[in-house]
Amino acid sequence: MTELLSIKDISQEIGIPQSTLRYYRDLFMEFLPATGEGKKRRFYPEAVDVFKAIAKGMHQNKNADDIAKDLNNRFTRFIEVSTESQNSSATYPQDDENNQSQALSPLTQLDGSAIMAVISSQNQALQQIAATINIVNGQQEELQNLKQEVAKLEERLETEMTDHFQLVDARLQEVMEARENSTSKSFWRRLFG
Repeated sequence: MTELLSIKDISQEIGIPQSTLRYYRDLFMEFLPATGEGKKRRFYPEAVDVFKAIAKGMHQNKNADDIAKDLNNRFTRFIEVSTESQNSSATYPQDDENNQSQALSPLTQLDGSAIMAVISSQNQALQQIAATINIVNGQQEELQNLKQEVAKLEERLETEMTDHFQLVDARLQEVMEARENSTSKSFWRRLFG
């Protein structure tokens, strides 16, 4: 049985940091023969050569598309097909049509229930997205109504404040006129009157 390698194992073997290998993995996963998912994903020994080729391309400042083209010419792509009852995987070379049809045969063995489960899951996700959009639209309408109400209240407040200040000014004017009338007579005039 072939010994499977973790990212840590490959890092130690080829001297590239694990974080860099994870970055390469995320960009070029279809070229890396592996099994498992998440932290339990393990790579077949052939993946070491793929990682080295990716690192070489990166070192030569090639972009991801150019590196993918180089990998496509040198390595096979890896497809992993999982069903509820079994895990099966297949690899196929990009340019060999015969091998493609043979390697893709596990895809044809998928039963309708697995496909329907995927479609159902996607349908539920779309329904949740639509419900979220409806909620957001409702909140936007409510926000618009609140903005209009605030504008009306500001206008009302401004009108009332203007009226109040005019009233205060008029009353102040009356008080000042009354005071002026009462103090306009000099002390001697009031005394001798």
